[in-house]
Amino acid sequence: MDKLDLSLVSPLNVVPDIGVKRGEKLARIGFRTVLDLLYFFPFRYEDRRAVQSIRQLVPGVPAGFVARIRQIRKKNIRNLRVPLVEADLEDDSGMVRAVWFGQEYLLKTLPPETVAFFFGKPEVSPYDGLLTVRSPVVEKMESEKKGQKSFHVNRIVPVYHEEQGLSSSFFRKIIGTILASLWGNTFDPIPSAILASCQIMGWFPALVEMHFPKNLPKGADTDLLLMPEYPPRKRFVFEELFFLEFLMGYKKREIQSIPRVHARTLPPDGMSRFERGLPFQLTKAQRRAMGEIESDFARPVPMNRLLLGDVGSGKTLVAAWGVFLSASSGLQSAFMAPTEILAKQHFITLKGLLEPHGVSLALLTQSVRKTEKRDLMEAVHQGKIHLVVGTHALIQDALSFSSLGYIVVDEQHKFGVEQRKTLINKGDNPDVLVMTATPIPRSLALSYFGDLDISLLDERPAGRPPVRTEIISGGEEETFWDKRIGPVLERGEQVFVVYPLIEESEKEDLKDATSMHGVLSAKWPSAEIRLLTGKMTWEEKESTMESFRSGRTRLLVSTTVVEVGVDIPGATVMVVENAERFGLAQLHQLRGRVGRGSLPGMCFLVPGRQASSEALERLAILEQTDDGFVVAEEDLKIRGPGEFIGTRQSGLPAFRVANLVRDAETLLVARKLASDFIGLVPGNPAEHTWEWTTLMNFIQNRYPGVEDWLMIR
Repeated sequence: MDKLDLSLVSPLNVVPDIGVKRGEKLARIGFRTVLDLLYFFPFRYEDRRAVQSIRQLVPGVPAGFVARIRQIRKKNIRNLRVPLVEADLEDDSGMVRAVWFGQEYLLKTLPPETVAFFFGKPEVSPYDGLLTVRSPVVEKMESEKKGQKSFHVNRIVPVYHEEQGLSSSFFRKIIGTILASLWGNTFDPIPSAILASCQIMGWFPALVEMHFPKNLPKGADTDLLLMPEYPPRKRFVFEELFFLEFLMGYKKREIQSIPRVHARTLPPDGMSRFERGLPFQLTKAQRRAMGEIESDFARPVPMNRLLLGDVGSGKTLVAAWGVFLSASSGLQSAFMAPTEILAKQHFITLKGLLEPHGVSLALLTQSVRKTEKRDLMEAVHQGKIHLVVGTHALIQDALSFSSLGYIVVDEQHKFGVEQRKTLINKGDNPDVLVMTATPIPRSLALSYFGDLDISLLDERPAGRPPVRTEIISGGEEETFWDKRIGPVLERGEQVFVVYPLIEESEKEDLKDATSMHGVLSAKWPSAEIRLLTGKMTWEEKESTMESFRSGRTRLLVSTTVVEVGVDIPGATVMVVENAERFGLAQLHQLRGRVGRGSLPGMCFLVPGRQASSEALERLAILEQTDDGFVVAEEDLKIRGPGEFIGTRQSGLPAFRVANLVRDAETLLVARKLASDFIGLVPGNPAEHTWEWTTLMNFIQNRYPGVEDWLMIR
């Protein structure tokens, strides 16, 4: 075939057989250039090196063969509920019959003259003695020019996930065509010295072997090609981790080169003054984190810090210290939370901590009335408000600060890149503190938040005992409410009951909050029982939460809208129904809503009747430990990093082949090499080299949009 003139950034519409419609489908799944498609790796492989002719088929022995559809027809058989689809298949050596039950769509997808690959077990029909393959696997093959080596047979064949109606066969042929056009390519985005030190394959040879492997012994399991030790895969595992660490190190260095605009005047007795107003003693971890924030404020460059702590470790108090210091320097602060319930909770807590020190606060959410909002915004613009607590309402254009010097973003992964950027741009290089209520494993924090300095709160405040957790087995469920929850309500304590669904679903056999609110209300008619869901209006949510906060409501039936930040000192029991439907980190958050007052907390996990033994083993982890970081490590192994950091919202690409748990050692190597390459000092001469430029250009082409992430803090 004639060699195509393609580059890595060539648009896919110049590749033969793609065309306009297929190009549009590919664009919808994020494939716009040749480079995009080259990283669409197979999810499994088939060994088709021993494809047989029809004449070689042996009854009872499964085999693969390539054949042409001579005829295909539908037959209605008496006593058979579904029609039979029957096809006569032929090659140069003979004919065989294929039959499928009820798959009428094959009449359209496999018309006469179609060439396809078939795999099945041939048998001699007892009715007419003809060799017949029942329900064979079939893959329609893209046509290939005469004399061209096949992408589909006589080799180890890649199998791709079908996307937008585009078949595995289509992807195989197109990617094979692209690789053939780039044959002999010596390009590599990773610097040569790093390649040599890691002893990994070069870029193009590894790509070829990822898509069309050659070095698998006959009879060996093709799953070996999916192992991280497989040299081509090992190359791309390292590449993904190296790119991530390079981006983190580069961004951190750029942030550290930005000068502070607003000078800080830190009070010499600030810590003692702040602590005197507290109703409790600081933990050592809180004191350490507060010292780190104060040190950041004294530096000539703005703070960029992640506050990482377990449930109830006192993160809001540490964030309040930054507000106190900022107000002491005449600077304003903004505190952004993802939900109105959480914003209101933070506002109440921060008001109690800061108003005694003369710090003025305001709450800004979408529910604030227009007249109040106008007055509030004017006060902020004039500098009369030291701290604005709010939701996404903080990023609206109409809100203008006079001197925004400190920003706190709670649950950062729930905000998009542009939203964070918009808030930060309301100040002149403000100090930024990111908080998360989900304990994050250290490996994950260093990887996805490597551009931030990290403060760790690893102590529980004095006097707060751990929340006990118990799984309620199927036999106990009938008496559970009367024996375990009834006495709690009689003692005047409060209870959360959480469900995975708001309303009953025909598709899923799960309990729902709305129905169970009615059931539990009928069970205890004298107790005030209320419902809280994400679908309710803000006024309804606020009324419900205020009633629960005041103690009037004794039992709150809810969805996971209460997962984070809700602080009800009188709540001592958390019940989670269909607990197997939640992640471990999410369940740990939910149990952190109780036992926040003077009484100990208890969490009951109630699995559904269909819960698997694996799910019950996973839940047992919560019975064994109340350490959020231990729980997070287990959840990371089970669910992957997206649960913790929201890769889609972070602005960073998700991994395709790397795994932070499995590849932890490779991650450490990648971090060291990336750090050395960057130099972590401004004016690194490496930036003027061809390798630096090549690496940066490749990453930007490989991950479109990463420039936006690099531009914000």
